Amino acid sequence: MISKKSSFIISAICIILLCTILLFINSCGPIDSMMAKSLIYPRRQPLVKNPADYGMPYEDVEFITQDSVTLKAWWIPGDDEKIIVMTHPMPFTRYGFSPKHQGFFKVTKLEVELLKTVRHLHDQGYNVLTFDFRNHGESAEGDGGVCCVGLNEWQDVAGALDYIAGQPDLSSMPVAFVSHCMGANATIIAMSKASDKFANVKCLVAVQPVSMDVLVPCMIQDKYPLFSSRVNAINKKVMHYTGHTLDEMSPENYVGDIRVPVLYVQVKNDPWTRPSDIQSIFDKTHEPKKLLWIEGNERFDGYNYFGDHPEKLLQFLDSNF
Repeated sequence: MISKKSSFIISAICIILLCTILLFINSCGPIDSMMAKSLIYPRRQPLVKNPADYGMPYEDVEFITQDSVTLKAWWIPGDDEKIIVMTHPMPFTRYGFSPKHQGFFKVTKLEVELLKTVRHLHDQGYNVLTFDFRNHGESAEGDGGVCCVGLNEWQDVAGALDYIAGQPDLSSMPVAFVSHCMGANATIIAMSKASDKFANVKCLVAVQPVSMDVLVPCMIQDKYPLFSSRVNAINKKVMHYTGHTLDEMSPENYVGDIRVPVLYVQVKNDPWTRPSDIQSIFDKTHEPKKLLWIEGNERFDGYNYFGDHPEKLLQFLDSNF
């Protein structure tokens, strides 16, 4: 039986150890660097499945962006003369996300299969082009391996449209985007920076676009609360590696240039953001626009949503495309 004196000593030692750990965390530059690098140097995920695993014919294709980055893609032909361009979040691939390949920093237990959504689009007759962003999946490295959550990756969206425009049998087809998180950011920024390439684009479905100055502190608080006090230091490291602060990594300053109908989609209980972020993005977007709040317990539920519940996605596309 432990005496009161021994219990007091053990408690005191535990408090001292905890305080030591907290002091270490609050003064540790290497941890700031490690956290920052985990945000901007995406760990590459493998493509664990391909469209054939979902009963879809496909062709491996590639295209080169204007800044000379080679991107790997799938062309999934449909029966209609309409094209959907599907874009993925960071650090996903054009397949989706496999939690067993996420590395040291674990963020979810959910498998995300974006190809389930593609299957619904294919069944409606749409042609689908889906690609790996630079520094993701099988695509080449760009920008020294740094990911800027849309600020560089918009060039990949522009490259996809250049690829379509360069195919004689595709160049006149109308196009819609179904874009997720970083992919939504990149699509919105491309609409501003390369608006001339969007002449055939009829609408956009933007699933959980995000401002990184909102996501990062929320995600750290949710998954790694001991590091919550390090957000400012992590932001400085992100600036050091990318030349951009977290608050610059947002689509909010670009949504005013969107000129097509938009359906925004956001998990209502997503702990990695605040409702005010998507609301602000929505408010600054011109009409016509819609905001669909969906059920879920974490952000990754939003990426699977249309794979399991395609009805509102297909309805929006049917009405605007």
